[in-house]
Amino acid sequence: MEREYCARPRLDIIQPLSETCEEISSDALTVRSFQENECRDYHLEYSEGESLFYIVSPRDVVVAKERDQDDHIDWLLEKKKYEEALMAAEISQKNIKRHKILDIGLAYINHLVEKGEYDIAARKCQKILGKNAALWEYEVYRFKEIGQLKAISPYLPRGDPVLKPLIYEMILHEFLESDYEGFATLVREWPGDLYNNSVIVQAVRDHLKKDSQNRTLLQTLAELYTYDKNYGNALEIYLTLRHKDVFQLIHKHNLFSSIKDKIVLLMDFDSEKAVDMLLDNEDKIAIKKVMEELEDRPELQHVYLHKLFKRDHHKGQPYHEKQINLYAEYDRPNLLPFLRDSTHCPLEKALEICHQRNFVEETVYLLSRMGNSRSALKMIMEELHDVDKAIEFAKEQDDGELWEDLILYSIDKPPFITGLLNNIGTHVDPILLIHRIKEGMEIPNLRDSLVKILQDYNLQILLREGCKKILVADSLSLLKKMHRTQMKGILVDEENICESCLSPVLPSDAAKPFSVVVFHCRHMFHKECLPVPSLTSPTQFCNICSAKHRGPGSAILEMKK
Repeated sequence: MEREYCARPRLDIIQPLSETCEEISSDALTVRSFQENECRDYHLEYSEGESLFYIVSPRDVVVAKERDQDDHIDWLLEKKKYEEALMAAEISQKNIKRHKILDIGLAYINHLVEKGEYDIAARKCQKILGKNAALWEYEVYRFKEIGQLKAISPYLPRGDPVLKPLIYEMILHEFLESDYEGFATLVREWPGDLYNNSVIVQAVRDHLKKDSQNRTLLQTLAELYTYDKNYGNALEIYLTLRHKDVFQLIHKHNLFSSIKDKIVLLMDFDSEKAVDMLLDNEDKIAIKKVMEELEDRPELQHVYLHKLFKRDHHKGQPYHEKQINLYAEYDRPNLLPFLRDSTHCPLEKALEICHQRNFVEETVYLLSRMGNSRSALKMIMEELHDVDKAIEFAKEQDDGELWEDLILYSIDKPPFITGLLNNIGTHVDPILLIHRIKEGMEIPNLRDSLVKILQDYNLQILLREGCKKILVADSLSLLKKMHRTQMKGILVDEENICESCLSPVLPSDAAKPFSVVVFHCRHMFHKECLPVPSLTSPTQFCNICSAKHRGPGSAILEMKK
């Protein structure tokens, strides 16, 4: 008869609920000779002190205990769920006994590298490796072996910890061989003390031998020179590249002594910024030095001197004569304002230059400034044929002879006569002009001009009458005020003295008779101290005020007792 074999035993954990039960877990147990055991051969025992369960069979004992966090992590690692295992270990790091967070993290990095997820692996290094410099260096070399140095470069520590300079140099060389832009980015982002600067500078210079005009490499080399405080070489490269940071570099590192022979390059790059910088630092680069450097570039001399003159009319005094030519050549609109504002330019030289170039407006101004107003007016009329400008000039000079010259010149030119009739009414009697107009001459808009003269005349009469009324009203008001003031009483006491004998005007003995004269000017005299009035001039005046030519004060009060 065949014997039946029993099934493998199972351990099921059931949780009772209000109306039913729920199976939490079900595990098949491996017990020796389970095929020969029946149900009654198994027993479940519990050790309360140890929190252990024992499944006892005739030939074996199985120990069951509650799963801990280590068991959970084992299971996650077995399933290759490294990120979850790492998170679980971090959450329960005080409770785990068999695992270390660092070991799990390294296993995770290895797993990512094996899968080819290099960027993620490099990013995780930041968190997992932390401040462990030795592990960082190990990982960098491993990434180098698999040709993925670029992947780990953005995450390398730059402060705490700092790796060996060779590590950073190795990565910079890797970028320099294949990615100039990436190389430039690392140089900008990494502090210059992480690596041996001279080694990298030499490497860049070697590459520039093959590609001498590469702007990226040149700019990066300038930055490396700046880190190395080799500002002269950096400045030269920035100027060659016409880089916008060149002025900031000069200011930041006070490189004014290095740019004295590079002023032309700076001006060619950005003349506005260059001139502002030179003028702001005039104590470091003298005006004379700048002018010497720009000797062969007169257009740049003009830009510099023009801004200097706008800042201070006197600092560039030795160059004002030169500026006349420069303005005439490169900036005529500003020549006349310069001539007006400058008190140092030689007028004869300026007049000669303006004559040669036929600059009429400038010549007119110089002639008038030199006192030759009649020649200036003649030039306006003969060269410019501008009656309005001629009239304006005559008004500015306010000279009767100029008006006479203007009338004589205009008398046979109807358009000029019209202009004069419209404008000279307030400066010259229009009758002088009207009497000289030839009979039968046709003058444009004569009627309108005559109407305007009459209107201007009426306006002048009205203004004069208005001014007269104001003057009379003010005079009357002041007269009344003076009268009120003079009608007031004047206090005379023991402290007042006679201005002639210098003794008190009032006697010490009140019973003694006295006679005092007080003038409107407040000076007081004993009557006997004043000169006796003559028959021809009976009015008395204050001797003091008369002597000082302040106008005689007549007596306003005579006190007697």
